Amino acid sequence: MGRLILLIILGLGVGMYFPASRAILMDKGEPVLRPMLVWNAQREIEKIILAVQQNEQVEMRLPSRREWLKWVEDNFAGDGSRGPWGNFYQYEIQEDSFAVISNGPDLLGKTEDDIRDVRVRNWRAKGKDKP
Repeated sequence: MGRLILLIILGLGVGMYFPASRAILMDKGEPVLRPMLVWNAQREIEKIILAVQQNEQVEMRLPSRREWLKWVEDNFAGDGSRGPWGNFYQYEIQEDSFAVISNGPDLLGKTEDDIRDVRVRNWRAKGKDKP
């Protein structure tokens, strides 16, 4: 029984390696994999947010929207800059907060399957008093 499970896992691993079979496996297995992929995106977003907050404390500013893709690729090499569905993590910045977003399985922004985490900015780094 253990060998059969090992062969199934190996077969799935090989299937995920090739883009054509990966698309088929993801399509068929998506209902089962979705909770795991959402959890993975939430975990990765949390890591990115912590790095953004640390960047704000050290450099006294957040990365700009213009430099976001380079910043996230430099700090999260390889697939760390992309969500589980292959799309880059998105970034929004406001005067008092910032957000890191995965567009989710539909790969479209501002839809209900997006995974979004919003955090309040560090007021000391902005040189302002907390309201």
